[in-house]
Amino acid sequence: MIMSVEATRREPSNDNASDAVVLVHGIWMNGLMMSFLAKQLEKRGFDTATISYRSLKKAPAENAKQVYELIKKLPNKRVHLVGHSLGGIVLLHLLDRYDDIPDGRVVLIGSPVRGSAFAKQLAANRWSSLLLGRSVDAGVLGGAPVYHDARELGIIRGTVRLGAAALVRKPGETNDGVVSESETMINGANDYIDLPLSHSMLIFSRRSADLITQFLNNGRFSH
Repeated sequence: MIMSVEATRREPSNDNASDAVVLVHGIWMNGLMMSFLAKQLEKRGFDTATISYRSLKKAPAENAKQVYELIKKLPNKRVHLVGHSLGGIVLLHLLDRYDDIPDGRVVLIGSPVRGSAFAKQLAANRWSSLLLGRSVDAGVLGGAPVYHDARELGIIRGTVRLGAAALVRKPGETNDGVVSESETMINGANDYIDLPLSHSMLIFSRRSADLITQFLNNGRFSH
């Protein structure tokens, strides 16, 4: 089923009046999964927009076009980008392909931008590979565009090994149960911060919302 674009708008009430935040979900999810973060950011004065895209039926580069079309409809002078998991890879494709996106900052949350070891294990099996669909195209197996945008970039990572992938991770390797710390690294990122949360819980945390707000306002996290 084709997911429709969903946008949530509000009248901001503070210094962020001209800022919008576009939130992009991860694999096997839809825009509703970003609703908690969206509401938390609205409380902090931002406009927000979420989007549902076909994470398995279309490649990340194709889904980036859908995000771009949403952004072009926003009236805000500044547009920040927040991506969770595969959503972060979609954002890398977005910034690689389009150079007329309004200024703003970028936050990636648990995004395997260097490829996911867990995804590679799924891809090695005929049946489990079906769970990945076209997310493998310059996506979860590696090959995402190099980050070369001038926007300040912050990365949030989880450290609680809760999830199926935790069973196949090497002992001592910091990960959120799905994505390891080394898989989130991007040359040129302005700041990194770790939270004691699992991969999925990173987008259901007020602490995550606080950190996102800090970075969008200042270009740094409060460590």
